[in-house]
Amino acid sequence: MRRSMCMPRLYFFPLFVAAACLPALASVDTALLALVPPGAKIVSGIDFDRARSSEFGQYMTAKIHSNDQDLEHFVSETGFDPRHDIQQMVFATTGPGENGNSSKFAILARGNFDADRITAAARTKGITPQAFHGVDLFVDKSQHDGPSAFAFLGDGVGVMGDSETVKQIISNRATATALDPALEAAISKVGADNDAWFVSFLSGGFLANHINAHINGDSANHEAKPQLAQAQALQSVLQSSGGIQFGSSIRVSFDALTRSPQDATSLADVVRFFASMVQMERQKDPRAGIAATALDNMNLATDGDAMHLSVSMPEKALEQLIESMPPHSATGSHAVSVHPHAQ
Repeated sequence: MRRSMCMPRLYFFPLFVAAACLPALASVDTALLALVPPGAKIVSGIDFDRARSSEFGQYMTAKIHSNDQDLEHFVSETGFDPRHDIQQMVFATTGPGENGNSSKFAILARGNFDADRITAAARTKGITPQAFHGVDLFVDKSQHDGPSAFAFLGDGVGVMGDSETVKQIISNRATATALDPALEAAISKVGADNDAWFVSFLSGGFLANHINAHINGDSANHEAKPQLAQAQALQSVLQSSGGIQFGSSIRVSFDALTRSPQDATSLADVVRFFASMVQMERQKDPRAGIAATALDNMNLATDGDAMHLSVSMPEKALEQLIESMPPHSATGSHAVSVHPHAQ
């Protein structure tokens, strides 16, 4: 698959896939943020230490691949356990590339890396380090959508991404990145207010295009009409952000800036429509019943061209919701790619 849709994975970094399984995008690590390359449109953070310290984080960590032989082999081979050895992570991407080209992305992680053992394991897979600006650079050319790379930058920091972006980060690591001031301000705001966060300055048009393509390919589907409304509403989104607060009650928030007050109202109407669909199923589906209880008390409001949504759910209810899902949906798989645009 193209990187614009999912991140490729290197054998040596299942930690990046673990991000899809643990519960958070989290508070800001300014040192990692300073390494984000200019031009990033989507930035998110993961504070694994804070996630694991929460009751829900401990619950999710316990569910991740406790009997996965492949993961256990990886841990034995590299000395690195993504369930315990990641502390912080920042993900950044430019978004979908032009003309269907792969997007540029970087994943920066702070953790406990045994660089010697990981290097030895890389060599057994035919990935030989090459010197680049004083750093050992590991390039995996087996990716069909372009070479990926990873490197260790010292102080427990590792970076992975497309090889061009990783080289850019290595070359500029002594100088803090000058992010778009508006993007940086949005990151500071959402990061301060939440245990988990993301910020996207990518318009909703690319998501709308994917929905429209799905509708056009399945025009007989009776759900096409609400999907079309969703696509039209997403088309109006100029930027968005969201976060998670952990505790006995877990609060999820989402904010969107649209083209006009009318667009903000339309987007809120779409949210209400899908919430009502879930609420209508509460008597038929126990999972819908759990979600509907949270949606009953959701805070949904518009202010000019902005829309705000927040939903709270008791931590135990969220556990119950996860337990009611099929195993592969609840815990993921280490072979499943992380989706950077799931905001």
